[in-house]
Amino acid sequence: MTLRDRLSRLSISQEGRFVKLLIALLLGYGLPTLFNAKPFIAETMASSAWLALGLGPSIETSKKYFIQRSMANLVPIPIGLALYPLVPEPMAIIVLVAIVMFVLVKRFPDAFRLTSMGIAICLVAGFGRDLAAAEGRMFAVAVGMAIGFAVELLVLPPDQGYRFHQLAHRGSVQLAALFEAVVATRSLASLTPACLDPLTKAQLETRAQLANFKADYGPHGRRHLRRYGGEVGLFEHRLALIDSGTGLLRKLGDSRELFGLLEPAFRDHVFAHLAQIHEVHRQLAAYFEHRRSEPPAHPYLDTPYTPADSANPYNMVLQGALMEHQRLLVKSVDAIRALATASAGSPAAPQH
Repeated sequence: MTLRDRLSRLSISQEGRFVKLLIALLLGYGLPTLFNAKPFIAETMASSAWLALGLGPSIETSKKYFIQRSMANLVPIPIGLALYPLVPEPMAIIVLVAIVMFVLVKRFPDAFRLTSMGIAICLVAGFGRDLAAAEGRMFAVAVGMAIGFAVELLVLPPDQGYRFHQLAHRGSVQLAALFEAVVATRSLASLTPACLDPLTKAQLETRAQLANFKADYGPHGRRHLRRYGGEVGLFEHRLALIDSGTGLLRKLGDSRELFGLLEPAFRDHVFAHLAQIHEVHRQLAAYFEHRRSEPPAHPYLDTPYTPADSANPYNMVLQGALMEHQRLLVKSVDAIRALATASAGSPAAPQH
């Protein structure tokens, strides 16, 4: 494992997250203390720096939380201070500021974080006419959140591409294991919910991670993720293959109790196709892991699906699933081949 891969693994690990949380906490508390600020400034700034990293290893998540929590403090506190000379009753101030903020949240739903806004609204009543305390709160929250976001961005920024490779590898291994069990035993007995549920979980986590990667990558590619610029399309196709393979196995699993009652010739037909599908998935998984110059070719992809001679409607449902899966495989491999041609001559992607 290279140093880059070690740092990528650390950036998405709990240990790396703890290191960044500790750095943010020390900076948030240490900077106000260094300038002899009041204790509540240091405490607010440190907790804000911590919270900016608290939702998980994601630059986009930290950025969104930074903006929302800052706005949830920078807007209601000045409104409360402006209303206080007119309505000096704390309870009335809380109600009025809350109404104004609810109107703003309805108009700008993504600009504020409600969980942070409640504290700020209540603090308005506590500050009263103490302008210095209100300014200190707003300053400490905004600067603390900025510190946390800067730590997330600059100190071991989370390598979402590496994490996607990890999850996709796990999903591919689980998918291959189930295909292999079906082909080796010539039985669908292994496709029980207990065996399929972990695969479905891996599929959903991989899909969510691709969304996280795209969010952190951004429209132009953040510096630490630019090495994955040529792989974004491959990430989508790799997920599509895991999705389609999982869907096929689930459909077969739903029919496992009736499958043994079907004609032996049709069962042989199904297992023959599943063996070839398993080979294609295995070769494509190897391609994604090691990135040879071109994706593998397989005779199964060049031969149109030939339905078995059966008038059984149930057989036709299974044959439809096999036919659809072959179509998806052909489409995916053609698209991957086009991507490989387009990126010919570019540096090889790092292995994971």
